[in-house]
Amino acid sequence: MKSAYELAMERSTGPALKLTDEQKAALTEIDSKMKAKVAETEIMFDQQLAAETDPAKAGLIQQTRQQQIAKIKENAEDEKERVRRG
Repeated sequence: MKSAYELAMERSTGPALKLTDEQKAALTEIDSKMKAKVAETEIMFDQQLAAETDPAKAGLIQQTRQQQIAKIKENAEDEKERVRRG
């Protein structure tokens, strides 16, 4: 079964690069860590939101939460790209 990355590469430039078993394992580990960090961040910010009564502050907390999650995902994608390139 092909990964989303491999399918996207085939659509854009032809066949994707073949990944080694080590690279596949590293990519899986990166995904696992990213999901754990996202979950941890969501829990932390959900606790803050639950305690906040000021709508303006709650909006700021929500915005910060989204930014943090986006940064975690971006960092994971950067790491995965480094692994793919060897």
